[in-house]
Amino acid sequence: MILRTALAATIVLLTATAAAAADPAIPARTTLASIPLGAEKLVARLDATRVDFAPGQVMPEHKHTVPVVCIVTRGAFVTSIGDSPLANAGPGAVTYEPPGVIIHFFRNASTTEPAQLTCVLAAGKDDVQTSIMLAK
Repeated sequence: MILRTALAATIVLLTATAAAAADPAIPARTTLASIPLGAEKLVARLDATRVDFAPGQVMPEHKHTVPVVCIVTRGAFVTSIGDSPLANAGPGAVTYEPPGVIIHFFRNASTTEPAQLTCVLAAGKDDVQTSIMLAK
């Protein structure tokens, strides 16, 4: 009896989910990234920032004390994060800047058009300085 009830509930749930997916009044959600944060961190606040780049502009070498996730909202970038190879990030691309890892650069790939990132920093209650610019 319990199995039959669970099966019936599953069928109802699947039917409702399929109906919701077919309903154009409900916006579609697409996962862009799922990023494990490594060591547990108590997040007290999320700081959202927009970073505007002039044509060809480069964000110089820096690091963060907290995890940072950015989405390219306009233009395209060439990035160098930690030991990872150079990467291209176009509109809608997600980048992850782990705490303590050196971000060598984010460069606007266009020399004629501006570019933009929207970034979210996951900060704890004691995190005051979240970005550290590094001298060359």
